[in-house]
This record gives sequence, C-alpha cells and structure tokens, in this order.
Amino acid sequence: MKSLSLYVSLVAFMFVINFGIYLFSYNKIIFPYLTESQRMDIAPIIFSYVLLGYFVASIFIVVLMAVAKTHITKSLSGR
Repeated sequence: MKSLSLYVSLVAFMFVINFGIYLFSYNKIIFPYLTESQRMDIAPIIFSYVLLGYFVASIFIVVLMAVAKTHITKSLSGR
C-alpha cells in the first residue's frame, strides 16, 4: 500500500510539473500573439488533449521507472 501511494503521488507530481512547464511556455511564446477569441477557441483543445497526454505520459514514466527498478534489482542480486 505504501508503494502504491508513492507511485500515485509520483504520477500526480510529474503531471503537475509537465503541465506547469507547458503553461509557462504557452504564456511566454504564444499567448501574446493570440486574440481573446482565439484563446477561447483553443481552450477546449488544450484541456482535452494536453491534460490527457501529460497524464498518460506521467503514468508511463512511473511504470517505466518501476520496471527499471525491478530489473536493476534482479540483475544486481543475480551477481
């Protein structure tokens, strides 16, 4: 249970960091060049695709870390 809560918190933390980096770069690069109506038109696209993509990427990275940890532990104990 302790490791499950660790993995869930890791996914949430990585998701927040990824989305924060995206919002920061969006505000610096694209935001000054869009009108208010253009910002409102693309807002649903951002929240439907980007949030889902970052959530899936966070889960994938955590699973990859867990698999790598087990393989490294097995290879070190096998020596």
